[in-house]
Amino acid sequence: MRLLFFAYMASAAMAILTEEEYPWQPPQPGDLRSPCPGINALANHGLLPRDGRNIDLDILGTASQLGFNMDHETMLLVGIPALRTSTTGNASTFHLSDVDQHLPQVIEHDGSMTREDAYFGDSLHFSPAAWGRTLSGWGDVEIIDFAAAAREIKARFEWGEKFNPEFNATFARSGSLLQYALLLSAFGNYGDANKTLVRYWVENERLPLDLGWQPPVQPITHNMNALIAANISALWV
Repeated sequence: MRLLFFAYMASAAMAILTEEEYPWQPPQPGDLRSPCPGINALANHGLLPRDGRNIDLDILGTASQLGFNMDHETMLLVGIPALRTSTTGNASTFHLSDVDQHLPQVIEHDGSMTREDAYFGDSLHFSPAAWGRTLSGWGDVEIIDFAAAAREIKARFEWGEKFNPEFNATFARSGSLLQYALLLSAFGNYGDANKTLVRYWVENERLPLDLGWQPPVQPITHNMNALIAANISALWV
């Protein structure tokens, strides 16, 4: 049975993801979404329930493996905190909008690449201003590497600490490093993401399949994320 399971996982990782099989569509009235563009993209393609409701770890695990080739342990870094925010009445499920709760050690955090801090009112929806600051932090580069990531985080945190009197730098740091670890793994070579792909994904909350992107061949693992985070931290001075 274990051999069959691993054979299935390997074949799923190598399968071609297509718009025909998982067509993108924007959220419809009544659909729920999160502050995370990665999770939202999975819902917009129907890998997660399109209504964004009643998601359990099995559903999240299958979607994140198909959409990003993310292993189970890494998925739990998102899934377990999400369950802590559940408003479904079932402790084993959550709605995507639940994770917008501004609590320690859950998904929403200060210093987001794409959302405003909760202090300013709306941390759920995409913020052109926050995203503009992220793009400015990267500068005129086509490849987002460790140095670009460290430079951008430093600028983003300086802005947050200047304008948000409640800025939580400790949790913002761990959240930002996890974001970058996933971004650099999913849209590059585990340390050098293609900015064109990243922009398409963030600005549309859509997997960049139309640009020729496919999930990484090597699974995204916790150890890989830790190594990427360490490389960024070493340059974040």
